[in-house]
Amino acid sequence: MEINLQNLDVLFYGFNTVFQRGFDKPPTFFDKLATVVPSSASRELYPWLGRTTAFREWLGDRVIQALERHGYTITNRDFENTVGVDRNDIEDDTYGILNPMFEQLGWDAKVHPDTLLFTMLKNAAANIDTPSASGAVVAYDGVTFFSATGHPVGKAGQPTVATANCNNGGVSGAPFWYLLDVSRPIRPFIVQKRKEYQFVRMNTPMDESVFMRREFRFGVDARLNTGVGFWQLAYASNQDLSNSNNYASAIAAMRSIKTDAGLPFGAASMMDEANMKLLVPPALEEVGRRLLHAELVAGGAGGRAGSQGPQSNVWRNSAELIVSPYLA
Repeated sequence: MEINLQNLDVLFYGFNTVFQRGFDKPPTFFDKLATVVPSSASRELYPWLGRTTAFREWLGDRVIQALERHGYTITNRDFENTVGVDRNDIEDDTYGILNPMFEQLGWDAKVHPDTLLFTMLKNAAANIDTPSASGAVVAYDGVTFFSATGHPVGKAGQPTVATANCNNGGVSGAPFWYLLDVSRPIRPFIVQKRKEYQFVRMNTPMDESVFMRREFRFGVDARLNTGVGFWQLAYASNQDLSNSNNYASAIAAMRSIKTDAGLPFGAASMMDEANMKLLVPPALEEVGRRLLHAELVAGGAGGRAGSQGPQSNVWRNSAELIVSPYLA
């Protein structure tokens, strides 16, 4: 191929097509688990996170509910992924062997929000009730997102910490699993996007890298970040998932969480695959499949406690199972 601007433009559009093919292939989960928020600045403030309201009978004047303003902020981060192509490969028409590399670039871009989200999730589970620890994930109320001691709940300026408002199932040494309620407009997590993934180039013959190293450069960049939304809609546990009583306890704990007005928050009120997600690492995939997909279980294990013989699995299809290697 003759190296000129017209041919290099054609080459770029060909690489971009391969990139898009890779981008379209892999499944992603972040859009199932998080509220995706467009961003128009370097950071976004979420002052409305946290305080909940309640209806009252309208007697006399309206009562203006005092809502506490939180300063929860998500700052966008810059990400890039760049590769170089030797000019000789283009001159010798051997650039076709590079297609898998550009397809992989597309794949990596598509799953990148998942890697950010699941890394944050692992850090949150690894730093429970230690907000000052490196990697800790802190909710809008200043408490770690997952808490065994409880989040503060109550009237503005008078919140109290109640163990009933904890969303961590204790420690037993097994891998963590996560139960999420994604039924609401504001989900347990936020993916904030400032700039979508864009395939870009430095491939003119006048570029310094071409002059000095015979190297054309192609890459992807984006601006985004992840954060946490309502802790009330997420539960982490490393209790034995093969014992369905631990799964039931997680549901009961989520349902016991109160609003600032002392009313049920309403988490885990719709137990089905559309509204509830069970996240597990690969080590718990078989256990998760049995819990959510088996039609029959042994008595007392997903069926009726104390019963004999196979019983109907009462937790079948109560959540969608999501297995992620990023949780390993």
